[in-house]
Amino acid sequence: MDKSISGADCMHTLLRKHVGLLVILALFGLNALLWLTAAPLFDQPLESRIAQWHGANILLGFSIVFFLATKNSLVVWLFNGLEKSYAYHRGLAMGSLLLIILHGQTAHLIWAIYRDSLFLDAWSLGPLARNLFVGLIVLALMAKYMKYEHWRYFHRLMILPYLLASYHAFLLASYDLLSITPLGLWMMGMVATGSISSLYMVLIYRKTAFTYKGVVSSVKALNASVTELDVALDKPYAFKSGQFAFVKIKEKPFNGVPHPFSISGVHENGVTFTIKAIGDYTRDIQHHLAVGMRFTMSRPYGHMTFDTHAATQVWIAGGIGITPFLSHLRSERKPAQRITLYYAVNRKEEAVHLSLLETLAKENNQFTFHLIESDTHGFLKVDDLDLSHHPDVLMCGPRPMALALSKTLRKQHPDIRLTFEAFSFTGTFIEDVIRLFKKPFKRRLPAS
Repeated sequence: MDKSISGADCMHTLLRKHVGLLVILALFGLNALLWLTAAPLFDQPLESRIAQWHGANILLGFSIVFFLATKNSLVVWLFNGLEKSYAYHRGLAMGSLLLIILHGQTAHLIWAIYRDSLFLDAWSLGPLARNLFVGLIVLALMAKYMKYEHWRYFHRLMILPYLLASYHAFLLASYDLLSITPLGLWMMGMVATGSISSLYMVLIYRKTAFTYKGVVSSVKALNASVTELDVALDKPYAFKSGQFAFVKIKEKPFNGVPHPFSISGVHENGVTFTIKAIGDYTRDIQHHLAVGMRFTMSRPYGHMTFDTHAATQVWIAGGIGITPFLSHLRSERKPAQRITLYYAVNRKEEAVHLSLLETLAKENNQFTFHLIESDTHGFLKVDDLDLSHHPDVLMCGPRPMALALSKTLRKQHPDIRLTFEAFSFTGTFIEDVIRLFKKPFKRRLPAS
């Protein structure tokens, strides 16, 4: 009986973990079913029908990409947090880009209908949309090498090739896509969803998503690269320890550009952020942020909260990844869980709130703290962790560290429940490709 319950629980957990992926696969499956069972307006070879279905997959992929970008509650629920939805957002964009390239090689197979165009030649819009898609996606993947503000402007232009491609498809398809048929309703609904989602992000999101207003009430430097700021808000802010929010600072040089930051604490009138200078925007915070600057915030996001985890927990923080854990420790000075925190930094001087963490460890026998200095100790490894009490493991830190540790943890301890955040809103595709090509060469290098 216990085994069957355990198996059912495991199946439920597995389905819940991958519900977003299952929905995406179901949408592509439905798209295939509708296209391959619908009747075209005239007889044509199977390859023509398949090529048109293939083109519809491109529109579906970008429709989902735009919908995921809205960060609405359904997206958060489907993917158990925004960081996973952004991974699918990037993956679908890349997959759709490959489909675009393939579509250019198969378009000659399509038996098209040359309907009267309203104002533009539908056939010539295909290559134009393709070139715009390719160019904008390549620019998006180069996010690491440009200012975030510039990247955002390029990203907003994605709706242009999407609308051109939709116009191209609806006017050339050998199916009546504007008819009240299952395929017609599906295609019209798909394009409407993608268009509305994109227009919402371009025109409405920044005006409606930031409903919490306040001012910066305190700014202090914790070390050479980390700044901590308190924000006094106009109304109570309900969140769970470990969550993050998108914030906008009105004044120059910030100019109201939204950025995500983990909430590191709460006080009577608002919240606290602890921010490391690792990019243009965060360096501006370090050098130009001042008390009195106007501040707006979105609702909280993030699934790495602590109330749904086991009574025994291991926390792994890398650098500024300490912030979600600080949030919990500040709100629960004597946490009920048995917690072991491993805080990895290059050197001791980089650690923030070290005295607070050491004091908590002395005052509470449920909380154990280890500072790992990579300059002297080397990088934190799975073998360094105390996993003897079968804890839940929660991790937040630089993406390479989080991915490396999570891979080893899942390999060596597959029964351990692991939750981690290694967030990247603008993608790390270029670094991933470089890392992928480096692997074979590393294996061939002789040991020194």
